[in-house]
Amino acid sequence: MTLSTTAADRAWVREVATGIGALRGRALVDTVLAAVAHRLDSELSTYAELDLATLRLPDLAADRPVDRTLVRRMHHQLTDHPLFAPTVRLSRPYPAPPLQVTDVLAERQWRRHTLYREVLAPRGIGAHTVTLVVGPTPVLSWYQFNRDRAFDAREMDLLARLQPALIAVHRRVRLPGGPVPPGGAGLTGREVEVLRGIADGLTVPATARRLGLATGTVRKHLENVHRKLGTSGPVATVMRAVALGILEVPGSRT
Repeated sequence: MTLSTTAADRAWVREVATGIGALRGRALVDTVLAAVAHRLDSELSTYAELDLATLRLPDLAADRPVDRTLVRRMHHQLTDHPLFAPTVRLSRPYPAPPLQVTDVLAERQWRRHTLYREVLAPRGIGAHTVTLVVGPTPVLSWYQFNRDRAFDAREMDLLARLQPALIAVHRRVRLPGGPVPPGGAGLTGREVEVLRGIADGLTVPATARRLGLATGTVRKHLENVHRKLGTSGPVATVMRAVALGILEVPGSRT
């Protein structure tokens, strides 16, 4: 696919950036997937987040139904993907630039790779993949676009132009008081408020009084927080929320 003029590319980036500026959660991810997939003529577009400390991939958003068996196989063999190590290495501390699989491995080698031959090719997933990272370590978040022909220099430049806007929006929706995008914790606003009470050293009853909620309701919100963050206990939960950018460092607020 040959993209139009550079001026048109810049205009498209501005249009997408404006369109996603107020979005959060799944609406944000779905809008980005649809816009970029259409522009690049991608056959499969996905968004995912990965906790590099545990290699836990809690969820996957895609622009078409995805075989859950495929997700499990990809999770189990994630570190075998040629893009995994370069993407992680280059994303410390700032998200890596857009990278496609043929930047690190010859196409003929990738087509012979066990992961491609046994997992991707049988499901009709194209050999060419480009990764667009929007959140760096320790929780890596990225968009990925697949098709069966290489992404050219103009398309890679287009993704590089769009990346800063995506990074800014994803960073904003991770700030305290708002949920993180799907594929990560996905906390609701109320769950964040409950978590902030715990971070302030309040007990469950005290948090309930602060928020005007029943104690049982606060406990239920905490159960949801623990499930979504994969933690147990107040200290581990608050530390995890700080690492994800859901809460500021305790004691830093004025």
